[in-house]
Amino acid sequence: MAFVESVPRSLFDHLLEGFQVISPEWVYLYVNPAAASQGRSTPSQLEGKKMWEAYPGIENSPLFEVMKRVMGERAPTTIENLFTFPDGTQRRFEIRLEPVPQGLCIHSLDIEDRKRAEESLRTLNEQLEERVAQRTYELERSNRDLKAFCFSVSHDLRTPLRAIEGFSALLAENAAGILDAEGREHLSRIQAAGSRMGRLIDELLELARVGNTELTRKPVDLSAMAQAVADELRAAEPTRAVTWCIDAGLSSRCDPVLALMAMRNLLDNAWKFTSKTPNAVIEVRASTEAPAAITITDNGAGFDMAFAASLFKPFRRLHREREFPGTGIGLATVHRIVERHGGSIQARAEVGRGASFTISFEQ
Repeated sequence: MAFVESVPRSLFDHLLEGFQVISPEWVYLYVNPAAASQGRSTPSQLEGKKMWEAYPGIENSPLFEVMKRVMGERAPTTIENLFTFPDGTQRRFEIRLEPVPQGLCIHSLDIEDRKRAEESLRTLNEQLEERVAQRTYELERSNRDLKAFCFSVSHDLRTPLRAIEGFSALLAENAAGILDAEGREHLSRIQAAGSRMGRLIDELLELARVGNTELTRKPVDLSAMAQAVADELRAAEPTRAVTWCIDAGLSSRCDPVLALMAMRNLLDNAWKFTSKTPNAVIEVRASTEAPAAITITDNGAGFDMAFAASLFKPFRRLHREREFPGTGIGLATVHRIVERHGGSIQARAEVGRGASFTISFEQ
């Protein structure tokens, strides 16, 4: 049945979207294969029939009301329609209704799969938002618990620790002559343990503060910072002979307080692990591997790279306490500082030949 004499029918037959022409009497003049397939029919089953003969009850549907309005007012419109098939199943279509001289032209696009994908994505986003809200709540609760823990550490633990340190000092002063060699050794160990516990508390509090400190980025002169830390270490042990090599012009955009904390920990490690090395050398250089990164190198004790995976975990130490004293918190603190900045840290070492740490505060 001709509907547009000037256009070959085959042109519309090959459209991927549905295309139909309906007369003012609601008879299908033309239905392309895509539109017929959307309606679970064929062009030959539809053409020449009235709409309600092909789809009983369609004349009572909201879609038909819109079609009557467009047919009468001759004004095009686009709608989304949930079409109900004779078997009761439903599918969603995007429909463009346009008046033409022969009656009404209907462009239809099956959007059911797209709508389902959008609904799945919306559901997924809602679930994700719920998870984020839950994780945020849990993080806030963890931060509150951490602050409470820090308060407990700084007050509840320090009080008995001060008593231990104070009374052991009095005992050493007033009863040293009474104690035998074994007793004095026990007392010395008590004092050393108290001192180590004090350092451990300080470093735990420092590690906890890293996660709670607000990050403020600004340009930082890392060369000057490294030099200042080196001067502090030399002043603390003026008898040590260590060669320092610090490049000029090292800088980064980072939090100056946290960067200083990281620099102190790394240089203190280098200072400590070169304490038994003749002709000790500590270098702070621009990294050759990444821009805005620095490498801190020493020729000290080093460590076995087989254990490098545990290097940045709290309380993990690769040397015995009697060889090199420490708490195992320092590198964990550095790692957490780098994480806060979104930067990176890499370690390389060889037993007896030193270690190097390449650190960046920028991505």
